[in-house]
Amino acid sequence: MADTEEGFLRNTFELIDALDQVEHPLEAQTRIFDVIQQCGFRYFAITRLPQPSERLGPSMLLSVWPKGWLAHYDRIGHYRFDPVARYCHRTLEPFAWSEIDYDPDCAPRAHRVMDEAAEFGMASGFCVPIHDAYGFQAVASFAGERADLPPKVRRGVHMLGLYAWGAAARTTKHRSPQPGRLLSPRERDVLCWAAMGRTRQEIAAILGVSHETVATHLKSARLKIGTRNTTQTVVEALRRREITL
Repeated sequence: MADTEEGFLRNTFELIDALDQVEHPLEAQTRIFDVIQQCGFRYFAITRLPQPSERLGPSMLLSVWPKGWLAHYDRIGHYRFDPVARYCHRTLEPFAWSEIDYDPDCAPRAHRVMDEAAEFGMASGFCVPIHDAYGFQAVASFAGERADLPPKVRRGVHMLGLYAWGAAARTTKHRSPQPGRLLSPRERDVLCWAAMGRTRQEIAAILGVSHETVATHLKSARLKIGTRNTTQTVVEALRRREITL
């Protein structure tokens, strides 16, 4: 076992060095997959974490998942109830799926997600939660029938997850929508000031427009993004990179 652990860690460090030079997402995906198989993982996904009402598929950066699983997962609406995804929003620490504490009787939909994942060959898993430079959640998730994770290997997978996220974000950057495609420039201006705690009256004075005009821009942004109030609109606009602070 010790030789196996040392071999995995050696290969992990070699991969971390190599990922800095990788320029294509498929190459990054292949290299990551080759290494994680050594500790029992057959599948992995590196993805941003969308809002509960959204599908996971569009947020996926790199993935080697069982055939049909993502389509089924999104079609059924599993993301909203997935205990693994929900736990990622509550911790910065890496965790095994088996460490998530939930009551199957009180959360039948969560139990269904995990049961169906096992049917697709993902009975065991390990997640590395990630916060990007803007504070938004993402995760590197590894799965298989059974994963062998002694402490050294667990730390190695943790480190690999962080670097794998960096490679995924960098090599897929051109696929991400550019900020500003949904909101108008003035709507983004208004939301930026709102994000900094300015009132509608203050925003109107700063931009040299009327209070009613500010209200109109806020309402338009809410309708475009699909939120209920200004706070939610600001949060969602930040998450979608429509605005930055």
